[in-house]
Amino acid sequence: MQRTSRSQTVTVVVVVLAVLTAVNLGVSATWWTRAAAGSPTTSSAAAPPTSATTAIPTAIPTAEPPADGIPAAEAPGQTAAPATEDLATTWTPPAGMPTTGRLLRVAIPATRSHFTARDALLWLPPAALTADPPHLPVVVLMSGQSRGAGPEDLQTGGHIEATMDALATLHRGLAPIVVVPDQLGPESANPMCVDGPLGNSATYLEDDVPAWITSHLKVQSGAAAWTVGGFSQGGTCAIQIGAGDPERFGNIIDVSGEDGPSLGSVQKTIAEGFSGNAAAYRRAQPAAILAAHAEYRDTDAFFAAGGDDHAYGQVTPVQAQRARAAGMHVTTWILPGGRHSWSTAGPAIAAGLAWLAPRLGVAPS
Repeated sequence: MQRTSRSQTVTVVVVVLAVLTAVNLGVSATWWTRAAAGSPTTSSAAAPPTSATTAIPTAIPTAEPPADGIPAAEAPGQTAAPATEDLATTWTPPAGMPTTGRLLRVAIPATRSHFTARDALLWLPPAALTADPPHLPVVVLMSGQSRGAGPEDLQTGGHIEATMDALATLHRGLAPIVVVPDQLGPESANPMCVDGPLGNSATYLEDDVPAWITSHLKVQSGAAAWTVGGFSQGGTCAIQIGAGDPERFGNIIDVSGEDGPSLGSVQKTIAEGFSGNAAAYRRAQPAAILAAHAEYRDTDAFFAAGGDDHAYGQVTPVQAQRARAAGMHVTTWILPGGRHSWSTAGPAIAAGLAWLAPRLGVAPS
């Protein structure tokens, strides 16, 4: 797919305004400070079942899903997946296509990593719900880390369903498939998206999750069609995973990520997260990963933060500059007045996906 111009300001603004209107983020946002000690968790849903794929109720009535939740037509089949495809040019929406996507809860087994993960979220765009769905790009998104955090934060706090429905409405039912895996584990801990004593989170994200996606869904195979992103700790994971595996993930969305994997102090992080191995800790830092893999041939990276994010907002321009120096095609997006909260992260993810839409082939270039 040809690289497109990055003058997508109007599209980004339209998408973000559509999302703000659809979900009224200013009223319903889940604030990052929900995890105050001793206070109840207000935004996390009850622990989901882990044995089956089930549909999550939505505010907009949709057709009854198949018994397993994922339409049979979404099975990859025997046809080789294209690396990328300019669906904005070639796709013709069929009659009777649903007007909204479908959000599901799915179990992604930790076959190689043996990481203990809760169920993931899966959003399928209207184009994926047709009788003959096209191979689509895919976005892997991750929540931040706090008490009770997990994949469903992308729905309850980040309003990912409304975001993706808005994108699909703008693009004739086309949008990437979205998968939200659990990189934290049942206790919402911080295994830091590395393999170590706290769990093999990196192998889960780099091997198990992509293997499940490609074996269950009709997705494109090229790196330009695969995006990894997240908010806060999830943003840190996104730059770690995306920078470390550019052959799989050609696009990165890092919203208010940390400078690197951390459990607080450097000493605590090395001792508990890396079994005392300081060299392994240094290799896991995004700055080191970027330096080790430069020059990047074809990676697009979107860095975003709130203008009043006093937690990690100051990291965003630093990480963006590192990525740019390593050869990535980089843009930054700052939400004026935004803080370290889902009310910032929701619009930021929408803006990142709107920016990437032409590269993903779901919007005109």
